[in-house]
Formats: sequence, C-alpha cells, structure tokens
Amino acid sequence: MQATRRAAALGLAALGVSRPVLAQAWPDRPVRLVVPFVPGGSVDILNRAFAQALTRQLGQPVVVENRPGGTTTIGTAFVARAAPDGYTLLAGSDSVEVNRYLMAELPYDPDRDLTPILQLADVPYLLVVNAGLPLRSLSDIIAFGRANPGRLTYASFGIGGGGHLAGELLCMMGGFEALHVPYPGNPPALLDVAAGRVAMMFCTIPVAQPELRSGRVRAIALSSSGRVPALPEVPTVAQAGLLGYECTGSMVLYVPAGVPPALQARLLEASRAAMRDADLITLLESQGFVLTPPQDPAAARAHIKAQGERLAEVIRRAGIRK
Repeated sequence: MQATRRAAALGLAALGVSRPVLAQAWPDRPVRLVVPFVPGGSVDILNRAFAQALTRQLGQPVVVENRPGGTTTIGTAFVARAAPDGYTLLAGSDSVEVNRYLMAELPYDPDRDLTPILQLADVPYLLVVNAGLPLRSLSDIIAFGRANPGRLTYASFGIGGGGHLAGELLCMMGGFEALHVPYPGNPPALLDVAAGRVAMMFCTIPVAQPELRSGRVRAIALSSSGRVPALPEVPTVAQAGLLGYECTGSMVLYVPAGVPPALQARLLEASRAAMRDADLITLLESQGFVLTPPQDPAAARAHIKAQGERLAEVIRRAGIRK
C-alpha cells in the first residue's frame, strides 16, 4: 500500500502536477463518508445532516456509507486502509481511541493510520428507566441499587460503547452493582427498556425521544457537564447528586493518514463552514447534540486522546475486554 502511494506521488510529480493543484481540483467526484454505526442511530442522524451541509460546501455529493460492526473497528479499518486522496472520510467517534484499551489487537493504529480533521460535536447520553418502575430520580436508582445488589439491569448499544461506559461509571460513583445487558445498537436496547425487560440505559437523545413522548420510559439525568436545549428540564447526573460525573461521546471527522496537507486544509475549511450552517445547527441542537467550538486537527487529536485516557480508567476498573 505504501509503495503504491509513493509510486502515485512520483507519477504525479513526473507529470508536473503539484499537490496544491490537486487540492484545488478536489473534489471532482462524489466523496464517501463512512459511518461505522448502524443506520438510524443518533450518530447516523448527525452525520447524514453533516453530509448534506458538506455537500453544499464542496459542490459534490457526500455519500454516507454505513459499515457497522466490531465496536466500530470494521468501518474504521476500512477508512484506515483507503487511498489518501480525500474521497474516503470517517465519521469517527471516541471509540477510535477507546478501542485500543478494550482490545488486545486492533486492525488499525489510531496514531499511524488516521488523521483527525475536526471535532464535530459532543454526544450526551440520557439515563432513562422503564416508566413502570418506581424509580423517579437518580437518588431512587442509587438507593435501590445499594439495597438490592445486582438486581438492577441496564442495557447499552454494545460492550465498550459509550452507553456501557456511562453505566459502569454511574455504578462506580454511585456505589452499587447492576447487570449489563449489551445490544447491537441503541434502538433494540431501548425497545427492551420500554417493554420492561431491562430496567434502564444510557441512550442517545435522538433515539430516546420517541419513547419519551410515548410515556414508556422516563428521563432521569444527562451524562454531560451541562443541560441541553433539547431537554432543558432534565438535570445532569452531577446536578442530580453525583458531583464530578461526566461521560459523553465525541464525533470527529477523520481521513486516512497521508492525505496531503493542502487537501486537509481544504476539507477543514469546508467542514467548518458546513458546521456553521444554520439549518444544521438547529437540527443538531434539537436532537440533543452539543456543538463544539472550531478546532484545528491538533486540538481535535489532543481532545480525543485525553477522552480515551479518562475512559481507559473506567475500562480497567470494570475489567471490560473485547
């Protein structure tokens, strides 16, 4: 692969085609945005909206391609192996970094194979419980969990995913035990919480909203550091009593390592402009996402690495392995 990339670069040089010229020409065909999650989830919602806004900036279609599985490693590895020509992007999350602490081996190296371009948003998780349970507050959950070790169950969208780690952190800080029940995505997990087969879960807000409106689940608290406009009446876990609690996901746009700096700069400029789109901002805030201030690639990498290190401690203490 590296030899092929070098040969392509030498060939372009021989033709007198410079990388700045390539950046000016890019893109001249559709761009693929790989989402390593199932369709219909909150990450999919965010990135489809972002793809539409980015399409308007680039003048070429940005096509979303879902490649779920392997706790996001399947889609991530696909992008890591793609040609560094700017036509394959990764709608990554904190799992790109966190997976190194969950798995003995990864099919990609986060530092060597991928380059972050821009952090798009933070993703708060909403703690919901089955509405038929007599658990109306965080203090109710903690008191029940302490009095009935192991009787509480909580669902998540996969082992080592954000919902799982948010639940483990809640148990650690709350001083109680609960049984983790993993699912292949947020929607099926939430269905079982709504049906009463599982007591509670940390769910992404867009997926939770229909069941909140139906009355089958009850909102308890948010995993973020602050409240969100989509659910202004819902406190954070810290506000509800567990000071210092915070566990959110992060969405980061990546490209394969080796994409020329001039092309990275063009993509960064277009992505920042897309994230300023008024319709996109309104949609994402209504869905409960927290938009982050514009960053450069170095700041995005530093943020995601620090987040991974914080979650690594939860993984270690809980003994989570994939």
